Amino acid sequence: MSSGDAEQDGSPQQPMFGFPAPVAQWDDLLRGVHNAAALRIVGHPEGWATPVLCVTGPAKCGLSFLAEAWANRFGGVSLTAAELAKAGRRGLDALAGRHVAVDDADIAAGKHDEALLSLINLVAGGGGRLLLTAHRPASQWRTGSADLKSRLNALPVGEIGQPDDAVVRARLEIAAARHFLRLGPETLNYLVPRLELAYDAVENFMDRLSEAVSDNDRAPSLPLARRVLEQMGEAADEDEAEG
Repeated sequence: MSSGDAEQDGSPQQPMFGFPAPVAQWDDLLRGVHNAAALRIVGHPEGWATPVLCVTGPAKCGLSFLAEAWANRFGGVSLTAAELAKAGRRGLDALAGRHVAVDDADIAAGKHDEALLSLINLVAGGGGRLLLTAHRPASQWRTGSADLKSRLNALPVGEIGQPDDAVVRARLEIAAARHFLRLGPETLNYLVPRLELAYDAVENFMDRLSEAVSDNDRAPSLPLARRVLEQMGEAADEDEAEG
């Protein structure tokens, strides 16, 4: 590795403190082939076939960020399943006619079906829009409400796909910044063709690399990245052998 790449790889340690996560903004969404079709639909709620839309995607693909960014773009509200459950009747009534996003909506359907059904009726009845995000299509969600199940089965679904090489590279840089690290070009060029094309693989690698940086008190250089990747491969081989 060149000395220039070592310098670009950044400081050897993470700070021992963090900062509040930035507010999710629509313009900050990472765009690519993996999500182009979904974003075209999500970004124009006035053109939805129904007041409610479901968007699905693999683990760690950014559904939570998408839900918040969409709600912020349209002056709406983004809720988790737990927040929906705590809203109460008065809180739900206040959402009537607004643009509302519910993240992990499959959990809401399973545990808080009455609240989710009420929200669907209130938003739709008031002319608002409801974005539901989950890792599975709405037709596969479990719920004890036959009425809600019927609604979910009829929902249109947008899908975020797995990343390509360009998205993996961009996600590596984003994840590194979240850990207060910087990966140099040579390190990125090494990692991209070797990492699995999956969002959770990128996040798992960066978590492990961040730990290695702290444990070894050194910058995230190419040799260190190679070692972490090799250790991940060895661990996967052991798990496969045991299975």
